[in-house]
Amino acid sequence: MARRNSSRAMPGVARFHVPSARPDVRTVSLSADEAHHLRHVLRLDVGAEVIAFDGAGHEWRARVGEAGKSGVQLALEEASTAVAEPVVNVTLGIGWLKGDQMDAVVRDATMLGASAIAPFIWEYVSVPASVWRRAGAIERWQRVAVSSAKQCHRAVVPGIEAVRSLSQLIDDSMDRTLVVAVEPSAENDLGGRFTKTVKRPPRSTALALIGPEGGWSSSEITMLKDRGAELVQLGPRTLRAETAPTVLLTVLWTMWGW
Repeated sequence: MARRNSSRAMPGVARFHVPSARPDVRTVSLSADEAHHLRHVLRLDVGAEVIAFDGAGHEWRARVGEAGKSGVQLALEEASTAVAEPVVNVTLGIGWLKGDQMDAVVRDATMLGASAIAPFIWEYVSVPASVWRRAGAIERWQRVAVSSAKQCHRAVVPGIEAVRSLSQLIDDSMDRTLVVAVEPSAENDLGGRFTKTVKRPPRSTALALIGPEGGWSSSEITMLKDRGAELVQLGPRTLRAETAPTVLLTVLWTMWGW
C-alpha cells in the first residue's frame, strides 16, 4: 500500500497521468502514451523519481519500477499535496472553433483551472456536422488537457464533454450559475446593458460561456437572458475567440477567489 503523506511534490520532477492510481495500491502501469514519453522522450531509468497523478486531484511521489518492452510500472511511495483547485467548479462552454484553435482553448483552460470543457454548436454554425460528430476530436482534446495538466503541475484533468447544441448545454446545466461573455458591440446591436463585473455565484458550480467567432445572435442572447444568465463584457476590444476564454476565466478567479 502506498504511504500517505502531506508533503508537496518537488518541482521539476517529471509527471505522469495514471488514472488507475489509488491510495490502496502499490504499483501502477502507465498507458502506452505515457510509457513512450517516459522511455523515449525523457529517457528515464529504473529508480528515477517521478510524480503520478490520477487526474481527479490526487498525486503521489513514485519511482520507475520497471521499464521494458512489456510496459512501464511505477512504484507509488507516498501521497503528495496537490496544488489547490479553484473554490468554484467552472465548466467552460466554448463554441466549436476551426483548426487548432480548440487545442489552444483546451490547453489554456486546463492551466486556468476549468473543471470541464463543453464544446457546443451555435445557431450559425459553419462547421460541417461530419466534423463535430467525430469522436476523434474529443479524444485529441482530452490528450491536450492531460499534457497541459502535466506541464502546469495540476492534479486534475478537466473532462471534455460531448458536443451539444447551445440549448442542450443550457438545459443540462440548470443547476449552475450561468455567466456569458458578450462582444463589445452586443450592447448596441442586441439591446440591453451588460455588466462589466461578475458577482459571486450563489452556488459552487458555474457554466462560463464563450460564443462563436461571429458573435451571439439576438435569439441566442434572448434565450440566455431568459435562462438567468449574467451577461459580461470583457472590455472595449473585440477578442479572438481562442483568447476570450483565458480572459473570462481570469476575471472569474479575480472576482470569486482561487
